Amino acid sequence: MRRTFAIVGTVLIPALIALGGCEPDVSLRGFAATPGSVEKLEVGSQSRDDVIRLIGSPSAVSTFNPNVWYYISESQEYWAFLKPEIVDEKVIQITFAETGRIQAIKNYDLKDARDIAMVQRITPSAGKQLTVLEQILGNVGKFNPASKTGAGTNPGAPTGGSGI
Repeated sequence: MRRTFAIVGTVLIPALIALGGCEPDVSLRGFAATPGSVEKLEVGSQSRDDVIRLIGSPSAVSTFNPNVWYYISESQEYWAFLKPEIVDEKVIQITFAETGRIQAIKNYDLKDARDIAMVQRITPSAGKQLTVLEQILGNVGKFNPASKTGAGTNPGAPTGGSGI
């Protein structure tokens, strides 16, 4: 009985100590504003240049409306070889009016995120699907008769031309 406790103790205690020392790696990605800089943005009074000067250039600009800028940041946490988990995500959307002044500022976080399902369709390509045997034997019997008549000539050699 004592021997069982000794074996379990010698195996279990170091394992628990090793696991207790493990700490997840945190990876910060994207936009990192200096403290207080985003709070200085004011709707209606600041231009694009003011925004760039205060918080920097955007992470992305809307594809269909260049008046919408996005500042995106994300924090991931992962343990050793396991898949990373997104712990925090923030998106600041700044919309500019036609005058170039800030029209609206919206903040989004992880609870606003949506999973997007990828479409698994395949785009068909024109042509015929050949089997391996058709690919190997496809050129058998095909030849260029012009190559037989010009035996011994170099097709890349100059022709003598007009002597310019």
